[in-house]
Amino acid sequence: MGNESPNEAECFSDNERAEYINKRVHRSLHRLVQDLNLSDDELQRLGREHFRDQFNYLQQFSPHELERLEEFRSERYRRRGGECGLDHRDYQEAADEHILEEEEDPYWWRGDPETLCFDLLSTSEENLTHGAPTTMQWWDVELLAESAHFVALTKPAGMFVVTDERGLWEESATNFIHVAHRRVEMPTRFEPRQRGICHRLDSHTSGVQIFGKSFDDFKYFVGQNSSHRVQKEYIALLEGRLGGEDGPFTGVIDVPMKKWQDFVRREFGSVTCTKESQGRTAVTWYSVLRHWRVPAVGRLAFWGQDRWFTLVQLRILTGRTHQIRLHMAFLGHPLVGDIKYNASRYEHDCAVVPRIFLHCLRMEFQDVDGETFTAASELAPDLQMVLCELQRLSEGHDEEERKGELFPGLAKILQRSKAPVAKPSAQEDESIRHFCKNCGEYEVAERRQIHDRRADERRAMYWRMRPQEGEVEGPSDGRGKSWGPQMLWVPTELQN
Repeated sequence: MGNESPNEAECFSDNERAEYINKRVHRSLHRLVQDLNLSDDELQRLGREHFRDQFNYLQQFSPHELERLEEFRSERYRRRGGECGLDHRDYQEAADEHILEEEEDPYWWRGDPETLCFDLLSTSEENLTHGAPTTMQWWDVELLAESAHFVALTKPAGMFVVTDERGLWEESATNFIHVAHRRVEMPTRFEPRQRGICHRLDSHTSGVQIFGKSFDDFKYFVGQNSSHRVQKEYIALLEGRLGGEDGPFTGVIDVPMKKWQDFVRREFGSVTCTKESQGRTAVTWYSVLRHWRVPAVGRLAFWGQDRWFTLVQLRILTGRTHQIRLHMAFLGHPLVGDIKYNASRYEHDCAVVPRIFLHCLRMEFQDVDGETFTAASELAPDLQMVLCELQRLSEGHDEEERKGELFPGLAKILQRSKAPVAKPSAQEDESIRHFCKNCGEYEVAERRQIHDRRADERRAMYWRMRPQEGEVEGPSDGRGKSWGPQMLWVPTELQN
């Protein structure tokens, strides 16, 4: 194929040309290739190059635009580095060393919702905390796992993970990086660029945090993470009864996100946006573990009505800012205790949770030596007590009937109740036309049921957002829906 002569090249129609670019050219170069207006022969020669070599190959077609090409490459490194938590120079260095596998399309799941829903690896319920050391700490760092290249620690809620100059070196009891190096001896204690920290949990999220033992180990982890080879699993408590009575109780959310930062108003978070130049791919898999119905009686009478709660296991394929929080709110089932994406319920939530209910349970990836590195964290003690209390309240027990261990662990808590069982049911596909105030274009949010062709009784929900195609007339039509983009937090700047 590499020796194919020019006169053997195919002649493309406009649709065939667009499809060829989509399949054979690295996603980051699509716009540039369209602007260069390559001939069909040149385009096919480009498509035969490895993804990692396509940028250099383009330079021969446009030597007079080298400055523009360099600016384009710098912007690509800046964007991809931001996705991985790397400075663009460090990302370029890692890519040049082939630590980051640029020849692979990192978004391999596009167009294959069935594989996402039914074949994505996840930990079984009985093994969620397998290998996790017993925890008795409310607010301290604990060692979870260690290899020749990595250290896994548990981060308590309330500690910040910040990788700017102040965050790396500030000596504060709330600075996780500082406290981690005080509690556990690691060779990156004085490493100037990253101090070993490989990823970041939100300040009010607890669970597994990975440190590399050198800057090269850190870059290796980033390579694994950017290729979506790190299995990251969380547990969260949601508002409402996700899946209803009959299910499905598993699903995938494929909704692009944009990080929002308004330093003047001090508003930070994420919004949905499907425009490729602004929104970034974000995918979350979920599975319902338990439902609890808590009556509005006694000290909870101020709720005014009974409330359902859903405990879910989650796996994220991408790591966007507030990804789980936004995606669950998109389903109409925001996290309990989330003041940003579930503000209307926050006062009610404070009666049963001390903070946002989100914990990173497990992380697993291939270590530098080829072995599997696994770190598991027992559910944080404060969240264990939340689940014990929900179980007691749902069973109608009195305050005096509290019994059992103080911190029984997630496995024992789950043994006290049963998982919901899906029943055959037909759910109509739904869609919502939505005007994105961020990019000023119309989008379509979709919800549909997926059937496993190998076993039709297996069902899952697939949720996604895509750009609206063709002309659009009339306003958005999400009113009255209990899911979709209209359920999300809107920054002040976009409210007008």
